[in-house]
Amino acid sequence: MTQPSSYDLQGTEPLTAYVADMSYFSGKLEAYLRYREIPYERRLVTVQTLLHEVYRHTRMMKVPVVRLPDGRWLKDTTPMIQWLERHLPDVGVFPADPVTRFLALLIEDYADEWCWRAALYWRWCFPESRRHLSFRIGHEVLADWPVPKAIAGWYYGSRQIRTYLTGDGLTKKTEPFIRSHYLDLLRAMESILSDRPFLLGDRPTIADFGLYGPMFRHYGLDPTPARVMRNEAPAVYAWLSRVWAARSGTASAVPELPGFDHPGWTYFMRDIATNYAPFLIRNAEAWRSGAARFDHETEAVTYPKLKTVHYRVYCLQMLQEAYAALSEDEQAQVQSHFEPFGGITLGEHVESGLVGELTLPIEPKAAPPSFFERMVLTATGTPWDLPQWVKPREK
Repeated sequence: MTQPSSYDLQGTEPLTAYVADMSYFSGKLEAYLRYREIPYERRLVTVQTLLHEVYRHTRMMKVPVVRLPDGRWLKDTTPMIQWLERHLPDVGVFPADPVTRFLALLIEDYADEWCWRAALYWRWCFPESRRHLSFRIGHEVLADWPVPKAIAGWYYGSRQIRTYLTGDGLTKKTEPFIRSHYLDLLRAMESILSDRPFLLGDRPTIADFGLYGPMFRHYGLDPTPARVMRNEAPAVYAWLSRVWAARSGTASAVPELPGFDHPGWTYFMRDIATNYAPFLIRNAEAWRSGAARFDHETEAVTYPKLKTVHYRVYCLQMLQEAYAALSEDEQAQVQSHFEPFGGITLGEHVESGLVGELTLPIEPKAAPPSFFERMVLTATGTPWDLPQWVKPREK
């Protein structure tokens, strides 16, 4: 039964999705939109698009974002998918069983916030992929930046390494573990996908779309990791195409999901219990204390001076609240999946202060540009003195 909504998301008026073809989260969002058969117009971003359209209305320079037909906006793939699911027919991407649903949400969060480091490593730390991506970014995303495309692409790649790798935990000691994370993921997913078409059974769920982020646009398309995937995990490589081609409307019946019973999920449960959940807790503790960085100790290695990220406090809060909403019996079922690794704990409840900001949709935030914005817009040849800029904000 369709839930009451002022939006006909599967109707004729498309959403506008601002995406980048190399983007981790753009691939995740597009795969979801395609599966749920939501009409959308792709807007490939450039610097001008980001400044003139995305930043102008959302006050952030990130993709993907979605503009609704009524002019309001959606941001961040996790809340975006949750909001869209509330306005679509039942039998969506969230499993009906509460335990399976919680674990699937946990896998999505793990894919978003823990798997990205290895994905960036395999993209930028191998010459073949680094050259390829630097060229593409220079000629696509930064094509309208007022510097030579080769320099723009090189700078972007260097910035990614400096900011998100060597500046956030990549050292000689941690490098082997970051590198092997991809190979471990491939082995686990190959085991699961050799027995079923999608990760939890016969249809894609949020667990598939979560792991699609790193596996599609980074591992599956970048030259070096894609060759590894084709050679070592052909079932994962085939799954990429299967998710991209899947459509929710083609299923005549909704099969039961066998869920997390496959032994291939053991790797994920171990990594979440021993590495990811403690990482989220440590990040939240650092945020509470006002520390900009923290060390994350695992059984095998210490990741030094990781950046404290406010958004990950929100991620932890959402997981805590989802777990608290389960019954005692359901919580015991969740814990049974982690029992071989000492169980899982999500720490003391935390209030991130970001719930309001990530409550969707958001109203446009158009306002006169700052001096810095005018300088950047002028440098990129974007007119900034348009009537839309000077309209007063609606209260």
